[in-house]
Amino acid sequence: MGRQNWKAAIQWALKAAEADPNEKYWRYLNAADFASRDKDAELAIHYVSLVVDSNISTNAYFGKSFDWLRDDPRWKTLMEKVDQARQRERQQRIQASLPFRSYQKELLAQTDQQLASLTKTTSAPRLYQQLKTTRPKHSYSRTGQYQYAWLRLADSLEFPYLVQLPTHFDATKTYPLVVVLHGAVSRQTALPDVADSTTAFFGRLFMEQAAQSGLIAVFPYSTRQYNWMMPDDGFGIVPELVREVKHLYSIDDRRVYVTGHSNGATGAFSYLVKQPSLFAGFSGLNNRPQVRTGGTFLKNARNRSFYNVATDYDYYFPLEGHRALTKLTKTMGIDWQNQEVVGHRAHGYLIAAKDSTTKQVYYQLFAHMLTKQRNPFQASLYWACDDVKNGRCDWLEINQLDTIHAKSNGQLPINMSVQGWRSVTDPSALSDSTSQAFVFPRQSGAVQGRYAKNQFELTTSQVGSLTIYLSPEMINLGQPLKVIINGKQVYNAPIQYDRAFLVEQYAKEMDHQALWINRLTFRVN
Repeated sequence: MGRQNWKAAIQWALKAAEADPNEKYWRYLNAADFASRDKDAELAIHYVSLVVDSNISTNAYFGKSFDWLRDDPRWKTLMEKVDQARQRERQQRIQASLPFRSYQKELLAQTDQQLASLTKTTSAPRLYQQLKTTRPKHSYSRTGQYQYAWLRLADSLEFPYLVQLPTHFDATKTYPLVVVLHGAVSRQTALPDVADSTTAFFGRLFMEQAAQSGLIAVFPYSTRQYNWMMPDDGFGIVPELVREVKHLYSIDDRRVYVTGHSNGATGAFSYLVKQPSLFAGFSGLNNRPQVRTGGTFLKNARNRSFYNVATDYDYYFPLEGHRALTKLTKTMGIDWQNQEVVGHRAHGYLIAAKDSTTKQVYYQLFAHMLTKQRNPFQASLYWACDDVKNGRCDWLEINQLDTIHAKSNGQLPINMSVQGWRSVTDPSALSDSTSQAFVFPRQSGAVQGRYAKNQFELTTSQVGSLTIYLSPEMINLGQPLKVIINGKQVYNAPIQYDRAFLVEQYAKEMDHQALWINRLTFRVN
């Protein structure tokens, strides 16, 4: 843009500031940016100083267009003022968060006390029934729809998250839970002290629709090192978050969901095919359906469902790819729904727009979500993994791989070609490239399991050891249980309650539906 045009742009910004006083200082920031691009140091410094002395100073971003001014003493003085203001705000946030920290500890302590009392029941069958029906009661002394909380994964790792309660929260009721995952994980260099910028970061419509749909919604923060996509260092954030929230609030274990946008949608997909046991349903906007840390074992998705929303000008994963995947999943018997939003809609449209189209998208996503209920006792399961950290789905777990032997035909990788890729900078530009949707960097193992009439039949491929978890909802404890692996009977005996195991699992999971009373582990020859 020529010099004359930058001056015209400055005049536009100043007129816009006069027209809308609420946006005045943002328009001054625009004017400063235009003046800097015009190499007018005096004017740029003038408008930056107005911004720095305003109420938007700590949220303003002074980008690359100001680089040539950074050695100017006046610029350094202004940026020092911004840094000081941001530090004051940070300290204020930390101080304001202290009551929330105490409150969180109080609620967790109440759960621990009631759990200790409940588990004094000596009869394991009676305890099982009590755990199914009794939920810890809390004294919710803090009012308000929003609560700050923190998840500690290690001594030095603390992840802030926001809890959004339903509008008319009733402590005597149980509620469905949705975990909303943010995108742009590679840009998050550090964790905030408090989860206090959620509306802008995650998308207003996720929050609004969760409230209208009557769910408890949680919004965790992550970093580029610890997140739900890659690397695997932070993949435990979401499962541990669900467990903690269940210790804080009365959650309907049958209706726990995970969703998100962009990298958050990829995270939701990753839990579908890597660690689905806690969830009833999965969904995402502008998803790239690919496990980024290992193989994408699409057949695992048969154990749950996915609701996908794709836009036509998305660089992250093309609409043609979503159509191909939808077609493939239907041939595999996977419950996969794909909704398309067309009209030259780019990657960020569904997270930033406020129009009726986007509102309808969120309404339909949540409506579909709430139709899904978890059944952890499905009579038939298939599970594959290339890392035993992700070896479990419901009652079936792969403990050890044995990749020396050949794969069975049922374990052969499933893949597809993806065309229609678009440019990141200009999504209207199509690429002529074709790529495979999934990669398989490691050897894997798989199990097909089913049970009926007190008999489990398991067929394995490249598995060295496995475990089956047992519930009275699955078997008759009054009769012997048979287990057949690869055509060979390996167990034929009654099953007893393991009270210590029942208590241990419940204390960890706070799950009133998937209560496991015992488990059997077998070496596979």
